[in-house]
Formats: sequence, structure tokens, C-alpha cells
Amino acid sequence: MVAVKSDIEAPAVTQEIPHDHLYKVTGLAASNSEKLAQEPPAADFEDAISATGYGWFNVALMLRTLPAFWSSVSVTSAASYIFTRAQCDMNLRLLDMGTVTAMTYIGMISSAVIWGFLSDTLGRKKFLVWGFFCSGLIEIAAAMSQNFTMLLVTRFMSGFLFNGPFAVLLTYIAELHRTDLRARVLLLTGLFFTIASTTLPLLAWATMVEDWDYTIFGNFVIHSWNIFLLATALVPLLTGVAFLCLPESPKFLMSRGRNEEALEVFRKIYSMNTGKPPETFSITKLVEERPEQRSRGLAALKEGRFQFTPLFKVPHLTWLLLVCGAHLGCMFGSNTIRLWYPQLAAMVGSDGNEDLCSAIAPQQTDLVTESCLPIETDMLTYLQSAVVGAGSVVTYCIGGALINRCGKKIVPGVSGILSAVFIVMLPLIANSALTMTAVVTTALALTSLCSAALSSIAVDLFPTSLRVMAMALFLMTGRIGTILGTVIFPALINFGCLPPFIAISAVLSLCGLTCFFLPNTTLKKLE
Repeated sequence: MVAVKSDIEAPAVTQEIPHDHLYKVTGLAASNSEKLAQEPPAADFEDAISATGYGWFNVALMLRTLPAFWSSVSVTSAASYIFTRAQCDMNLRLLDMGTVTAMTYIGMISSAVIWGFLSDTLGRKKFLVWGFFCSGLIEIAAAMSQNFTMLLVTRFMSGFLFNGPFAVLLTYIAELHRTDLRARVLLLTGLFFTIASTTLPLLAWATMVEDWDYTIFGNFVIHSWNIFLLATALVPLLTGVAFLCLPESPKFLMSRGRNEEALEVFRKIYSMNTGKPPETFSITKLVEERPEQRSRGLAALKEGRFQFTPLFKVPHLTWLLLVCGAHLGCMFGSNTIRLWYPQLAAMVGSDGNEDLCSAIAPQQTDLVTESCLPIETDMLTYLQSAVVGAGSVVTYCIGGALINRCGKKIVPGVSGILSAVFIVMLPLIANSALTMTAVVTTALALTSLCSAALSSIAVDLFPTSLRVMAMALFLMTGRIGTILGTVIFPALINFGCLPPFIAISAVLSLCGLTCFFLPNTTLKKLE
């Protein structure tokens, strides 16, 4: 009997595929195809930045940004501290003081779009370095001012140059931190504002309490307020030098198709954070955000004008209008009170004025007499300003703990409405310097938290190719709010003590309500 093997029992016939056939089908040799199967998938930006960890690089980054934020406060606020001394040296009226303060913001507004366009096409680092350094040079020129015209021109130029690097700075910080840390880090930058707002009046006290006058080159006079401005000018100079040691944003490099350069940056960050060799970085390939490298230099500028068109189309246009409108209202309230507070604090308690309304009333005449007498200031006046600046520490700590739990749009919304309540109460209960300091401290702490949270939302809302331009417009509208506030505040004082504070409160309330219409960007990854 013949046994017939079934197909299952029959030995399997193996057919070897020749190497040349494999190459013809796949384009790869057998050894290469095996390597391809073993290669890890390409990582996107969020995976790559998370793999670098958190360590000394991040600490070094934040330490270098501290003087940058200090510079921001000094550039915009230093002038408000010199008026008590400079008003007689330059024959300044109340309107002149408001004009000097507003001129810095006018310079910032005039350059907002230019800097945003250049940074989004040419990179982040070079604008941080040269922007801060050149701004410091202009600040030195402002410190040498001998008349009102020179001070006005240099304040405009300082604002024009400083707006660029500061708009880039917020984006740069966000692009060097992973998603779960990004909002908290941006809130931490608000704490840097607090440190600057606390130390700036102390520097003013150290340099301007005494009347120092030095005559050089015949009729060139250096007053105590010139020395104060010169001291503040050194900080942006040092900031520009400090940023030389930092890398280009890897997110920007990826958006331009320069993945190899971005990977090198990730490796350096990883090595600095972990202490391990750069070669041990787990990620070896990045997602191609661009199929090919984008142009550089002049070619990038020519191409760059086309990439901003989506910013002014739905849905980006809707979010841009909302977040910029909210920021305008926030800065209208916050900076108006902050910039006028040193003058108000000097008025309260002088010439028998024991409350805010009686201190404001004599200033309605806005006249300069032949025998100009500067408002006397002492250590207590500057300490009050320092306390107001330090008051934001608690709110930033609370906000940092709550922003990811409650949602990014809830924090600025509630903060804006609460600050409006305190501002409208200010003329009603500020019957002493202590009460006024407490109320202003609370109100400004809340508006600072609102502003920092809005900055975090603005960074999240827009993709890399539009982010700096959007942030430049975001900051520009905030400065428009500041200019409006510094002009409207003294104008409304002519109608009484209550109108200016009611107006500020109304605008802050509208700002808080607008925040609730923004999209929820909590833990949102950067695009």
C-alpha cells in the first residue's frame, strides 16, 4: 500500500530571494532594510524637548532672562521715578511727564510688526543679543539727557529697539520648555517682573535721595537722576552679552527644515541637564516639519511676507483679536496705576495731604512757577513702591499651582475682575499712605497675574511661523493700552477724584470677561 503524504506533511520548500531582486523592489540592500526596521521613529519637537529633561540648562536660561525682564521694567518705568527730581531741572509740567512715559511705548508700538517679521524669518538668538545690547546703548544716551527734547527722543528710540528682543524673549523661553512646564515657566517670568519692580525703587532711593550735581565740560551737568538712569542702562548691555552663550531655538530650526542643527541643540541641552555625553541622547531623528530647508538672509525676508497671511484669517484672526483686546485692557489698568504710583505716593503726605483725593486735587492746575520746588521724597516713599512691586509674589505662587488645574483662561479672567474691584475702591478707602499701598499692591498683583497668564495663552494659540509676529502684536496692543491710560488718567482727574478710577475699573472688568471667551490651551502642545 502506497502512503501519500498530504500537503501539510510535505516538507516546505523555501525559496531564497536574491539580493538584487530585493534592491529592485525596495531600493534597499538587505542589510539596509534590516537597519531601517530597527531605527526608532522620528520624534516631534515635544518628544525631543521632553527627552532633554530639566536641569542646569533650564536654570541657566532663567538666570539669563532675569536681567532681561529687569530691563523691561527699567526701560518702561525708570522715567516715572525721576520726575520728582527732574521736573525742576527740565521745567516739566504734568503733561510733559505723561508724554515722556508714553513716548517709550510709542516707540515700542512703531517697531512691533518689524521685529516680529524679522524674528520669525531670521531666527531668535541674534535679535536677543543685538536688540538688548543696542537698547542699552540708547539707554546710556538717555541717561545723559540735558533737556526735555533729548529725553523725549531717547525714550522713543529706546522703546523702538527694546520691543523686538522682548517680544522674542517670551517665545524663546516657551520654545525651550516642555508642555507641562511651559505655563509655569511663563508665570515665573512674571515673578521676575516682581523682582524688578521691587529693586528698581530701591535703586532710585539709593541714588536720588541726595541732590548730587556734577558739572563736566563746562555746562554739562550730571544730576542724581542722571546717575540713576545710567545705572539702569547697564543691565540691558549685560543681558545682550549673556545671551551670546545660549543656542538658537530648536523649534525655530525645525520649522525652517534645519533638523540637523536642531538635533545638535537638543543634544547640548540634554548633556547640560543630565551630565551625560551628547551622543547618548536617545533621539536620533526629528520629524520633518518642512520637506526642505527654508531660505536664509535676504531670501528668507522675501519669502517671509507670505507666511503671515494665515494670521489674519479665521481662526487665528479671532483668537488674535480676543487675546490682544484682553491684554490692552489689562495693561490699561495695570500700567496706568503702576507708572503713576511713584508720583501719587510722593504727593500723599506732602503739603498736608493725608488721603489720595486731596493729594490729586492740587495737581489740576498743571502750572510751572518761577520758583520750582521739587516734591520731597524720602526712604518711605521708595519703600512703598518696593512693597507694591513685591506684592505679586504670593499671587504668582498661587497662580503657578492653579493654572494647569483650573485652566489658563480662568486665572486671567478672575484676576481681571478682582483687580477691577480693588481699583474702584481705591479713592474711597485710601485715607492714608498705608491703606493706599495695600490696595494698590493687591490690585497690581492681580493684574500682573492676568498679564502673565494671557502671555502663556498667546504663546500656545499660534504656530511657530506666526508666534513671534502674534506676540509682537499682543505686546503692541498692551502698550497702546498703556499710552491710553497715561493720557486719559490725568485728563479725567480734572473731572474729579472718582472718574479716573471708575474708568480703569470698567476696562479691567471688560478685560476679565473677554478672557472667558478664549479657547482652553491648558497643556496644549506647541505647533
